[in-house]
Amino acid sequence: MTMEDYFSYTAKLFNPDEAGQKPEALKGIRVLDFSHVIFGPIAARLLADYGAEVIKLELPYYGDLWRPATYWGKYWKHSNPIWHNITKNKYFISVNLALKESKELIYKMAETADVVIENFAPGTADAWSIGYEKISKINPKIIFLSCSTYGQFGPMRYFPGWDLLAQAASGVLTLNGYPETDIYYKLPDYVGDFFPGNVGAMSVLMALYHRKKTGRGQYIDMAQTEGLMRMLFHYTYYSVTKQTIGRTGNTDPSMMPASIFKTADDKFLALACATARQFKNFVEAIGRPELISDPRFADTLERLKPENANALTAIAVDWVRSKSCEEIVSLADEQGFPAAEVADDYRIANDEWRRNRGSVVLFKDDVYGNLVIAGPSAQLSGTPSRTRWLARPLGYHNRIVLKKFLGLSEDEILALEKKKVIGTFDDRPGLKPPVYYNLSEDPIYNYGKEVK
Repeated sequence: MTMEDYFSYTAKLFNPDEAGQKPEALKGIRVLDFSHVIFGPIAARLLADYGAEVIKLELPYYGDLWRPATYWGKYWKHSNPIWHNITKNKYFISVNLALKESKELIYKMAETADVVIENFAPGTADAWSIGYEKISKINPKIIFLSCSTYGQFGPMRYFPGWDLLAQAASGVLTLNGYPETDIYYKLPDYVGDFFPGNVGAMSVLMALYHRKKTGRGQYIDMAQTEGLMRMLFHYTYYSVTKQTIGRTGNTDPSMMPASIFKTADDKFLALACATARQFKNFVEAIGRPELISDPRFADTLERLKPENANALTAIAVDWVRSKSCEEIVSLADEQGFPAAEVADDYRIANDEWRRNRGSVVLFKDDVYGNLVIAGPSAQLSGTPSRTRWLARPLGYHNRIVLKKFLGLSEDEILALEKKKVIGTFDDRPGLKPPVYYNLSEDPIYNYGKEVK
C-alpha cells in the first residue's frame, strides 16, 4: 500500500458523513448526571457523544449554574455560548431535590442506571441521600463518579474551588509565564475543568470494564487538582534534581529551537525541532548548513545549554521575521521540519480540512439552528461519536424520561408538576420560552400527550 493509498483508506474509514450509520460504543449505558458547570458535565458529555443515554438532572427554576452565565458578557439563544458544547446529546430533566417525591424518582432511575456523576461539594450528595452509600444499596452495580476540586477526603475537602483554584493548587500556574517576570498566567478557557473531565470519563470506562468482568460496581473519587497534576511532571523532576522547572515562556526545555515566532506578515508561528534530523533540515532550509558542525549546536545537550539556546533562538527569530507564515509552513513541509501557524478562532471554525476530518462540525440543530461545535475526542472507525442535539430548555425531556424510561402515566406526571417536584422552562420567574421556539407544539417536550 502506497502512502496515497493509505491516506485514501483512512479518509474513507473515518468519514464523518458515515458516523450516523455506524453503531455507538456506549449504547445501552444509562448515566444520571447530577453535575453542573463544566468539570462533571464534560465527563458526562463525553460518554453521551459515544452513545450513552445521559439524563441531566437540574434544579427547577434555576437549572445548571452555567446556563445563564455569560462568557465575556455574551449570550447566544438564552445561554452561555459554550453551554451547547458542554451539554449536547443529553436528556434534560428538572427535579427539586429537596422534596421526598424527588428522591423516589431518583431512586427509581438509579435502579436501571449504570453510572452516576455528581460534583456537589463533598458530602452534599450523601446528605441529600443521593450519594454512593444510598445509591449503591439500590443498585450494587452502579459506577458512581464524584467530582470535586480537592477530593472526597483530606483536609482540603470542604474548600470551594473551580478551574482557577485547581490550576493554582495543582502547580500548573508555577509553569506558565515568563521566567524574567513575577506574573503568573492561567491556562485559558477552563483547561482546569476540561482535562480532569476527560480523565473522569476515562475512569468511568475503566470501572465499566471492571464491572463487565466481575459484576461489581465501585465509587470513583475524582479530584480536579489531581487530574491536572497527572498531566504534569514538575514535582517528579524536583524530586530527582532538587530544582524547579519554573516558567519557560514559549520555549520547550527539551528541544531547540522551539518557540512562538512572529513572521514578516505579522502572523505567529510555532516552530520546534525535536530530533537531530529535524534540526539538520531546519538549518539547511534557512541557508545556514554550517550550524550543523557548530560546537554550540552539535548535539541536543549542547543546544539546550541556556547561552547556546538563546543564540539559536536569535538566529531563528531573524530568519522567521524575513518570511511570511505561508512561506515557512510550505518550506517546513518540503524540507521536513515542524512548523505550524498559530490558528485563531476563525481558522479553526472555518478551515475546510478540519471540517472534512470532522475535527469541527457545522451542526444544524432543530431548535437552535447552525452552530460550529467540537468534533470527536477520538476518531473510532467502527463506533464513532456523533452529535444528536444541542442543549435544551430546562425540563425539556421531563416527559420522555418519566414516561419512556420510568413508565409513569400522564396523570402521575401532572401530579408531580402540581407538587413542584418537577419543573420546566415556563416555571422560571419572569422567563418564557424564547420567541424563536414554540415549546407548546414540540412533540418531544410534550412526549406522550396530545399536541394541538
